[in-house]
Amino acid sequence: MDYKCKTSKISETARAGMSEGHLTKINVLAEDILNCSYSHWYPKFKEYTISEATIFKPLPESFIKYLEDDGIELPKSSKKDSVLFQDVIPTSDNEYSDWEDEDAEAVTQAVHLNDPTDKFKAFHQQLQETIKKYGSVAPKFNWSAPQDATWIMTSRNMRCFSTSDLFLLLKSSDYVNHDLYHAFNEVSSIGVELPKIEPELILRKWAEINPAMEFRCFVRDRQLIAISQRDLNYYTFLEELQDELMEKIGVFYDDFLMAKFDSNSFVFDVYIPKPFNKVYLIDFNPFQHQTDPLLFTWNELATIKVEEDNIIFRLVTVHNSGRFVTKAHSQNHVPRDFLDASTDTQAMVEFLKKMKELEMNGDASDSENEEAL
Repeated sequence: MDYKCKTSKISETARAGMSEGHLTKINVLAEDILNCSYSHWYPKFKEYTISEATIFKPLPESFIKYLEDDGIELPKSSKKDSVLFQDVIPTSDNEYSDWEDEDAEAVTQAVHLNDPTDKFKAFHQQLQETIKKYGSVAPKFNWSAPQDATWIMTSRNMRCFSTSDLFLLLKSSDYVNHDLYHAFNEVSSIGVELPKIEPELILRKWAEINPAMEFRCFVRDRQLIAISQRDLNYYTFLEELQDELMEKIGVFYDDFLMAKFDSNSFVFDVYIPKPFNKVYLIDFNPFQHQTDPLLFTWNELATIKVEEDNIIFRLVTVHNSGRFVTKAHSQNHVPRDFLDASTDTQAMVEFLKKMKELEMNGDASDSENEEAL
């Protein structure tokens, strides 16, 4: 099929409708969700992906409980613990030598935690062996990768060199919680018994990817209707490549996905590196509101009428780049003080001292209020 690139302005009306909560109904089946689970599609489309992956399924109940538990306890045996949890010992060589004994003891106790992997030793060993095999990995659960937790990593990405990196990332992510408990939120369950979610952990061999060349593609009723740039930054070179990229993605969809994917409507992500002659499959997502529509709105995607070979392809242009300055997943991030402290051990100590002072001041204020009453 000879695909043509159709450009369009971003619908401010549709955006306004979404902000007011007027969402077009999308019929989502439980099967559509399950079809996008990594273990379901990966065996069929493995040859088109950019890197090898190992799927762990089922997961030990003790590991799931570990992810659910409050606090972050990391394995002692890991070769590369996060800098956030390295020992901090006040000495006369640093500015914290005047700490009170109880302060030093509290910090020491905080970093010498029990080894949580004692409850799933065999599984932990499998994870270690897989990371060693690949060198470094990017994790994800059934549907979601913990991109919302990269703020806590010194590299600011999902690259894990050890199980400490892996567990720190997973336990800090709200997206993982979604996969465990909210995957079927948009499924119409009236009179239908929803299937039980079988959690799975995927470790993908780390691959360096230029975010400018990632694209999200939307399929409705077996028709590729829209494509959006994934990284919402302005790249000057993308507009001149738009027609070529459109053709590559369209052919890839026709040849490898259209007749083979199990759902009629779905979303897929691709990567097209230089010299732009090969399309790599990154992931699948359900065609539903919980999936990020990026430069579109779900009102548009659910109702838009597109000719068979005339796909709408949107990029961030110099004219609209100001609308997308918010960093992806920033709603899940933490105060800048904590972010800075994650790369500086002494700064972390200072941050913890400030938190303790605030807590003490809060307790004192509560006591005064109680006395006043």
